[in-house]
Amino acid sequence: MNVREATQKSKLRRIRAVLFDLFDTLLLVRTDKNFGENCLRNVHRFLKMNGINVSFEDFRRAYSEVRKRLYEKCRRRLEEPHFNIRISQTLRKLGYKYDVSSRIVRGATSAYSEEFMRYVYPDEDAHLVLRELRENNYKTGVISNFAIPECAHELINLHGLKNLLNVVVISAEINRRKPSPEIFCFTLNLLKVDASESIFVGDTPDIDVRGAKNVGMKAILIERRKASFKSEDKPEYTIKKLREILDLLEE
Repeated sequence: MNVREATQKSKLRRIRAVLFDLFDTLLLVRTDKNFGENCLRNVHRFLKMNGINVSFEDFRRAYSEVRKRLYEKCRRRLEEPHFNIRISQTLRKLGYKYDVSSRIVRGATSAYSEEFMRYVYPDEDAHLVLRELRENNYKTGVISNFAIPECAHELINLHGLKNLLNVVVISAEINRRKPSPEIFCFTLNLLKVDASESIFVGDTPDIDVRGAKNVGMKAILIERRKASFKSEDKPEYTIKKLREILDLLEE
């Protein structure tokens, strides 16, 4: 073992909290179906049943334009507006004025969530890893970029992860998204642990790894796909399966 490896392992022995990305880390999303369009079709069905008389093609076009504009703004400012805003602005573009808190807008968001949830399932190691971490007195949590926090919390509960996590922070709840330092610091403050005592596990180098390292956390990249990354986004460790985290912490 060289000096660098010994130092890294010594740092891991001082870890008190292990935090995770949610989608494509603890929960996986089926890619064999066109779930994005199916979610929009479910929204359109709900709207049509509630008096919004536009074709699916016109709805999808307006939605795509609004989504693109919001995403460009979000990327610049690292903000995460709630999905309700996306729906409200889409309806306004189509000539229907509904506030973000209206029953129609909230119902449309729920329709998107209901369809999306059909494609989500837990990683085979998720329960094992979280149970082991909790039994060994690590604090655990989730930091996720997602515009529908209610849906994320429902999925966590549905798949039996809620009681295995100390904290869950979804970007749209605080209008900050990874790699923003604010969302990491907010979560660490909730857990009352220092960044140097924490490690973050995620699947995206320029979002998960970069965000964690920028606040002083160590980062583990779970390789869900081939990824190239800049030197500043290089994780301390790379794993193929979630259960490998336990081996790293044992070492």
